[in-house]
Amino acid sequence: MIEFSVIIPVRGINSFLKETIKYLKNQSFADFEVLIVVDEKVDYDCKDTRFKFVVSGPVDPAVKRNLGAKKAKGKILAFLDDDAYPAADWLKKAYKYFSEKSDKPLNKSLDDPHYALCGPAVTPPNAHLLERVSGYLLESWLVSGNTTYRHIPQKKRFINDYPTVNFFVKKSAFKKVGGFSKGYWPGEDTKLCLDLYKKYHAKFLYDPEIVVYHHRRKLIIPFLKQVSRYGNQRGWFSRVFPATSRTPFYFVPSVFLIFLVGGFTLSSMFSPVQPFYILTLFLYETLLLIESIRVLRKSNGDALVFLLFIIGVFLTHIIYGYSFIIGLLKKPPLQLRKIDSGTGDYLGG
Repeated sequence: MIEFSVIIPVRGINSFLKETIKYLKNQSFADFEVLIVVDEKVDYDCKDTRFKFVVSGPVDPAVKRNLGAKKAKGKILAFLDDDAYPAADWLKKAYKYFSEKSDKPLNKSLDDPHYALCGPAVTPPNAHLLERVSGYLLESWLVSGNTTYRHIPQKKRFINDYPTVNFFVKKSAFKKVGGFSKGYWPGEDTKLCLDLYKKYHAKFLYDPEIVVYHHRRKLIIPFLKQVSRYGNQRGWFSRVFPATSRTPFYFVPSVFLIFLVGGFTLSSMFSPVQPFYILTLFLYETLLLIESIRVLRKSNGDALVFLLFIIGVFLTHIIYGYSFIIGLLKKPPLQLRKIDSGTGDYLGG
């Protein structure tokens, strides 16, 4: 039986996918297959019998991943996005974890302590300037809060929610929870993790050595469109799936937006409110400046990065905060990303 089945949902062949295929071929661990789930039949030769195309029709990523899992021959499902490529030892290090015998399971009654695994999705080293700035935003606590470990390698920990850009789960565990729930994107991965968490009553491991390189949406419009989608879905999830989504951090941008608008109105009407409003804004600007200086140093003194980072943080807070509120009020509609009919590359954010 094959050890790993790598599953990649994608609408069609694009430049990112070609890059991903190249890096998968260079894996130091060879016992795997790759199932690329596409909208319609494609004429593309991967020149490797381990790579197979599965036709799904124009359906959402959750359905594509479920179809890939159904046809998978591997014991472990490795979910990867088409715009992410793995480090050479990605599967080798994952195999080491899944082959371990744990004497200290997270839950003594747990029959399978190693049911899932994940790792960071970092910005590619050769990323374009606008892509790098988006990466700096995601790596900053001002944007990602306590989830910065998703975007830069940090210490090992056990968690209960993670994107499928770099996510492993045993096929047996995947089957036990019925796979991905249909009709969610983004967020289908959050729902899967919640189902697994409820089933096993235990968190799964985040390992900083299980690395993939994830291309970012370029600042400003494509990145903010992505932020808007995430805000919408997290707002809805905080309403219907409170176990992993109703945490204070996700509400902070919305509270800031309400404060920004409401505080301005109140301070205009009631002068005693003005000092508090101005002081709070000053503290926000100070924190933003301190973090921007850190990014400036990290970017070797690139003044443009410094400026774009400041703009990006503020706009991210506003867009996410607004989108989260909208998501709280109504379920976001499921809309697939549009693609260029000629190149197959995605359009917009």
